[in-house]
Amino acid sequence: MLGCQEHDLEDSVEEWFARVHPEDRERLEMALTVHLQGQTEHFEHEHRMLHQNGTYRWVLSRGLAVRDSAGNVTRMAGSQTDITERKVADGLTGLPNRILFMDRLDCALDRAKRHKNAMFAVLFLDLDRFKVINDSLGHDVGDQLLIALARRLETSLRSSDTVARLAGRPTMARLGGDEFTVLLDDIHNVSDATCVAERLQQQLAAPFTIAGHEVFTTASMGIALSATGYERPEDILRDAETAMYRAKNRGKACHEVFDTAMYDRAVALLQVEIDLRRAVERQEFLVFYQPVVQAIYAGRFGRVCGTCAERDRARSQQLKTRNY
Repeated sequence: MLGCQEHDLEDSVEEWFARVHPEDRERLEMALTVHLQGQTEHFEHEHRMLHQNGTYRWVLSRGLAVRDSAGNVTRMAGSQTDITERKVADGLTGLPNRILFMDRLDCALDRAKRHKNAMFAVLFLDLDRFKVINDSLGHDVGDQLLIALARRLETSLRSSDTVARLAGRPTMARLGGDEFTVLLDDIHNVSDATCVAERLQQQLAAPFTIAGHEVFTTASMGIALSATGYERPEDILRDAETAMYRAKNRGKACHEVFDTAMYDRAVALLQVEIDLRRAVERQEFLVFYQPVVQAIYAGRFGRVCGTCAERDRARSQQLKTRNY
């Protein structure tokens, strides 16, 4: 299951725990401890384990503590099942889901750290006005559109000219809703990523026929490059999403390449919103009400407003009285 031969593994509990993904190990140990203490009848846990090829596989471990006559645990008896396909596939489109995409993005980031010349890019796609389709034609049509869109984009990424331009195999995933991501591994420069984005836009230009309806859709795309120097996969995905929102603000159906100014603007906007909320809570605003007056001065050129007219008539009467 993990691609290992007998001589690759030591016969110890430590060897088993060493192959558990660092993010899953604490939860696994806690679940196991609870069972060994007799608080649960059976042990069951899902976690990732390191394959011999350097990737992680999702496994389901089920077991039962075997005890001696004194009640002491002597061993665990159970089974382990590979559930990777179930865990990493999107249920609607069959594409890799967020879990698998982040795992592959993490691997790409590690390669980029080891090899200075290695470069990759992340494309973040979000459909424009997808809510309108759901609201007008129904969620079933919306789901069918997502499936058809996934197949069309997959075909585009597998095309001969795309493969020739990219040294690595692209990975497309659905993060959820109408959000898709593409990992372009082992690219040469930013133009490789922008060319793929333009090709995907061209593929979306043709209408989709869904349940007898002709549906047109476009997507806003953000691109983030590994050359920026990321430490975590979550950071590069965040910046690709930030660039996507920039593309939406530009008018949709286009792509934007992330730069640090976008992040600075996003952080500044968030800080302003936080400061405004706190200012309201602390009653730091002073509200001044300034009346809006429609003052029309006409004098000898025409009519005046009601208030001014009464005032002018009173003054005229005073002048007449003084003159007489």
